[in-house]
Amino acid sequence: MSANILALTMQKGGVAKTTTTLSLGVNLAERGHKVLLVDLDPQANLSQGLNIDIENLEYSIYEVLLNPDHGTDFATLHTSAGVDIIPSTLALAGAELELAGKVGRELLLRKALKQAKEKYDYILLDPPPSLGLFTLNAMAAATSVVVPLQVHAYAFKAMPKLEATIDLIKDLNPPLAIGGIVCTLSDKRTSLSQAVETQIRSRYGDLVFHTVIPFNTKLAEAPAMGEPIHTYAPQSAGARAYAALAEEVEARYAHK
Repeated sequence: MSANILALTMQKGGVAKTTTTLSLGVNLAERGHKVLLVDLDPQANLSQGLNIDIENLEYSIYEVLLNPDHGTDFATLHTSAGVDIIPSTLALAGAELELAGKVGRELLLRKALKQAKEKYDYILLDPPPSLGLFTLNAMAAATSVVVPLQVHAYAFKAMPKLEATIDLIKDLNPPLAIGGIVCTLSDKRTSLSQAVETQIRSRYGDLVFHTVIPFNTKLAEAPAMGEPIHTYAPQSAGARAYAALAEEVEARYAHK
């Protein structure tokens, strides 16, 4: 059975995209699934959130994209959090220029993951919050897009841009579509959060997961400590929310 390859993407920063990738992946692994995380962002926040020393890596996603015929095993690290990861480094920032003239450059990740997708239940892709080569690679390789959507007016207004991008990518990946939307950084104390969440659910209906990720200090602290939230603060509201989200994701993608 081939993996569910989920691109967690939103063309706006600060929406808890990387936190969601990490926390969802770890919780899916806790539920017994084989999970691979792929850090496609030169800032390498996903890698550092798992306490990986990005300054002393032998291989990273950079080498994978430059050598897609070699697969991904050589650059995959096993972590104590129960997930595997292909980490990123700042060197990735230069890869976009190196690959600019390469034929089929948008399909490099899909090619590299050909064998890995038969070994994992879930592969979660974390591209940068912008439409560049790495985001195109993520969308071209994905079986579905999961959108971490901050319950804020600016994030909600960025959704048409993401939908237009997905339509463009359909030439490379015809089945690609939004498979789920996660409301993030919700502050139930404010009427704004509640109003925007209502708008999101009204517009996207069943695509929106029931679970809402709260604005939670512990979620912000955990990456700085190099730990996933479920070990850093297992009783926090953020940890409980991501555990619930993993259960929903598991149910939604069980038969895909």
